[in-house]
Amino acid sequence: MKKILKIFLLLCIALPAYCQVENVENIMTRRYLSCSDIVYNVSWLMPEFYEKGNMDTLQAILDFWEKRCGMSEAVMRSKIIFSISSGSFSENLYGNFIDSSVFVHPTDKFANNRILRLLRSYEWSNTTFNVRRGYWDHWDDWGNDISRIQQLNGFTVNLSKKLLETKELSVIERFFLLFYSNEFKQAWQMLDSDELDGTRLKELYLQEKKTREQDVSFHNNWMVGAWIPQGNLELLGVHPFFGYRLGGKAKKLTINLSFGLKFGNSPNIYQIYKDDSIWNTNRFFGIYLGSDINRELFRFGRHGIDIIGGVAWENINTLNEKKEHACGCTSHNDNDRIKHNLNSLNLNIGLGYKFYFKKQQFNQRYIGLDVKYNFVNFKNTHGTNLDGNILTVNLILGNILW
Repeated sequence: MKKILKIFLLLCIALPAYCQVENVENIMTRRYLSCSDIVYNVSWLMPEFYEKGNMDTLQAILDFWEKRCGMSEAVMRSKIIFSISSGSFSENLYGNFIDSSVFVHPTDKFANNRILRLLRSYEWSNTTFNVRRGYWDHWDDWGNDISRIQQLNGFTVNLSKKLLETKELSVIERFFLLFYSNEFKQAWQMLDSDELDGTRLKELYLQEKKTREQDVSFHNNWMVGAWIPQGNLELLGVHPFFGYRLGGKAKKLTINLSFGLKFGNSPNIYQIYKDDSIWNTNRFFGIYLGSDINRELFRFGRHGIDIIGGVAWENINTLNEKKEHACGCTSHNDNDRIKHNLNSLNLNIGLGYKFYFKKQQFNQRYIGLDVKYNFVNFKNTHGTNLDGNILTVNLILGNILW
């Protein structure tokens, strides 16, 4: 009897609380369609109404989506594909629109090129999605749950492929359908060629490329070649040289920080003075650290000729021996070694040749040859006369990013 009474008391306490929860759920009848909810519904409604051929309803859905959420990448993509399908495509679709997904600063030079931004945004999210998104890979650029928009993405890809096979298309329509079929490389190749000449999209693309090329661009290259001494310095022999340049390019002027290494023992013995003693050595290892300035003299086609000048610190390590103690033993402590370096200011000037590969969206690679004459003055006091200058010849592989 006591157990039954306890159960009865517990039910009397818990039941009102449960009923309150139920009542709260019942009174929450107002709803607000967020953009995430709209995208989720659109991703199911558009394939359904397209298959039924109900284009008026489909257009109403698109207009509602744009009105409530603004012009996002997915809205623009859907508009372009459906207009191609219905035979009503026009470049006025992306001529002047407000892209609600991208904040545009008043000084933004690419404010008119938002269609290109949206194309790259779509490519970016469909090629390196898992790599770049990292820990926030559950959301797209408009705050939508990725799982909700993937249904729409699959539909637009399949529809684009279908239209490529079944419709007679203009060049610009073919470009968009290739792009939205995720054939990005082929589509960009069309834009880089003359196939789309005369279109608004090509005009915007060329404007953007020209603006980017006029701005300061990131530049780097690798160098491999030969360090060729002249005069008395020739005693040290020719040595391989390996280096790297990093800097910026503005129009025809390039400024770089340069780092290089030269190595390999000398073919001849020479003398240096260290700790009141003359040492015979054939050791050779050197560092080049400086700044280079390139000025393009002229370019014809993919070929370019530059004049090169620079200033640097030139170093040669001539001695790195273990120190012998009175006991006849040697120390393994690196600080307990006999070292000697020759240092000089390096002033250099020369010519460079570059062969430029085809421009890509954001970069251009090149190969080339640099030949420079380097004025140095290694003061080897009490040692072998090492007066002379240096000729350097380097093959280069470079990249310009804008």
